[in-house]
Amino acid sequence: MKRHPRFSASLSESYGTEVRALQKRAAKDSYDKLLEGLFGAPLTILFASDNGNAENLAKRLANRGKARGLKTMVLAMDDYPIEDLATEENVAFITSTAGQGEFPQNGRALWEVIKNSGDLDLSSIHYSVFSLGDSHYWPRREDKIYYNKPGKDLDARVSFLGGKKLTDIGLGDDQDPDAFQTGYQEWEPRLWRALGVDKVEGLPEEPPPLTNEDMKLQSNYLRGTIAEGLRDESTGAISATDQQLTKFHGTYMQDDRDVRDERKAQGLEPAYSFMIRCRLPGGVATPKQWLQMDAISSAHGNETMKLTTRQTFQFHGVVKGKLRSAMQAINQALMTTIAACGDVNRNVMCSSLPELSYYHKEVHAISKRISDHLIPSTTAYHEIWL
Repeated sequence: MKRHPRFSASLSESYGTEVRALQKRAAKDSYDKLLEGLFGAPLTILFASDNGNAENLAKRLANRGKARGLKTMVLAMDDYPIEDLATEENVAFITSTAGQGEFPQNGRALWEVIKNSGDLDLSSIHYSVFSLGDSHYWPRREDKIYYNKPGKDLDARVSFLGGKKLTDIGLGDDQDPDAFQTGYQEWEPRLWRALGVDKVEGLPEEPPPLTNEDMKLQSNYLRGTIAEGLRDESTGAISATDQQLTKFHGTYMQDDRDVRDERKAQGLEPAYSFMIRCRLPGGVATPKQWLQMDAISSAHGNETMKLTTRQTFQFHGVVKGKLRSAMQAINQALMTTIAACGDVNRNVMCSSLPELSYYHKEVHAISKRISDHLIPSTTAYHEIWL
C-alpha cells in the first residue's frame, strides 16, 4: 500500500459508473435470453421521458409489437448499453422534449455518445424516431428551433452515422386536437408497414387508456388510496393514480433529477418529494400569514418558498413523511391548498390597479366567492389531511 496513492492518468470513470455499466449489460443480456426462441423480427424501443408520456408510448408500442409477432424490447435510453446499438436490426426511438430543446434526464448519456462519436457505425440498423413537444411552448420566433429538437437532432445524427430510416420522423405536438397522440397515430401505422406487420389479423382488443377523468370518477370523491399511501413507509412515493388525485388536494410528487443516476446505481428509488401550492384568491395574505408560510417552508420543506404568477405561495422539497403535517400547518394559518393543482380552477386572480385601488376590496371579495364556489364538493381533503 502506497503512502501517497496516485491514480492512473487514463482513469476516466468512477466506480459507480462502472457498476452502472455492468447493470445495463446484465439487464440487456437477461432480456435477450427471454427473447431467445421467439419468432419474428426484433424491434428495440428506446425512450427518453421526464413526465412519463414517452415511456408510456414506448411500452404500449412494445406490447402492440408483440401482438404482431415481433420480438420487442423496451428500455430507457440510458439503461441501454450503447456498444450494442450497432448490432441492432430495428430500433424505434421515442423522446420527449425538456428544457430548451434538451433530452430528458434518462436519455442524455446515450445522446452524448451518439452526438460526439466519430467512429460509431450504424449502417446495419433500421430506425425511426417519434418526438413529443409543444410548438407554442416557446412564443418567440427565434426559439422555435427548440420544438421537438431532441427528436429531430437524433433522427439527423443516426442518419448521418449510416442508419436507414424505417419511416420518417413523427412529431407529436401538444397543440394538436389530441395533443401528441395526433402525430403518433400517423407515425405508428407507418412503422408497422415498414416492418411488414401492418396487416396482421386477430389482434387483441386493447382496453381504453385510463384518463384523469376516469381516475376521478373511480376515486370515491378524490379519496383514492391517498391515506393508505401516506402510511406506507416502505417508499417515498405514492401510486400513479394517487399522484394524479393529490393534485386536486394541492400537491404533486416530484423527484430530484440531479441524483437520479447516482441513486439508480446504488439500487435506490428516486429521491421523491412533494410540491405544495396554496389556494389564495387574489393573492391576498396578511403579514402574519407570510411569516407562517416562510416558517413552513423551512420546517417541512427544503426552505424554498415561491410566489407564483397565479398569485399564491408554493413550497418544494416536502418528503412524504412531512406532507400531512405541512398541510395541517398551512390550514392552521387559515389558508388552504385544496384544488390548487391539476386540471381544475387552481386559483382566482384579482390583480390590483393603482388608479382604482379603492375598488380592490370589493373585487377581491367577489374573487373569494368565485373561488369558494369552484372548490370540489367533497370532504376528502379534510378527512385525509386534517
